[in-house]
Amino acid sequence: MTTDAEQELKDRLSLIENMIAEGRRTTSSWGWVFVLWGVAYYVAIAWSTWGLAGPIWSRNYYLAWPVTMIAASALTVFLAARKFGRQPPTTIGRAMSAIWVAMGISMFVLLLPLGISGKSEQQVLVAVIAAMLGSTNAASSMILKWMPQFACAIVWWLAAVASIFGSVTQSTVVFLVAIFLCQIVFGIYGMIFEAHLRKQRGGSHA
Repeated sequence: MTTDAEQELKDRLSLIENMIAEGRRTTSSWGWVFVLWGVAYYVAIAWSTWGLAGPIWSRNYYLAWPVTMIAASALTVFLAARKFGRQPPTTIGRAMSAIWVAMGISMFVLLLPLGISGKSEQQVLVAVIAAMLGSTNAASSMILKWMPQFACAIVWWLAAVASIFGSVTQSTVVFLVAIFLCQIVFGIYGMIFEAHLRKQRGGSHA
């Protein structure tokens, strides 16, 4: 009886470990999305700060974040549909998607009214965005037990605090650095991690 109970416990632990590993693989397969959104953040910052195409864009700087986020969302959906097609989602994959979609909706709900009203203060806005990204990365990393992503959460949280206490220039610099580390670098790391896993699976089936 005890042996059966121990075997059942081992099977459950093995299932959990496999789900976590699958979750990491799924998240790493979306590494390109981290890079895409990192570039989108840079575009929005450049547009809202200096303008990208002369006086017309400069006069409409308040649309920078809403328009850029909508465009990035549409491009993400389009590219994801082409990349993954009709692959059946896993349970943990759906959980990860739910976390990030909820964050995206929250960010859109925040940025659109702020952009239209023109009432946003840069340091506070950066702190709020960084805190939201920190929370999302932390939740994902805790589920997946993935320390590199939790490190990203810590960077975002530090950026949020630094933005509040720093000057406008310091807030911008901190945000740019956090984007580079937590979006561009982590996204590239995810793509390399996925390629490594694909190679391992290919070798095991050979």
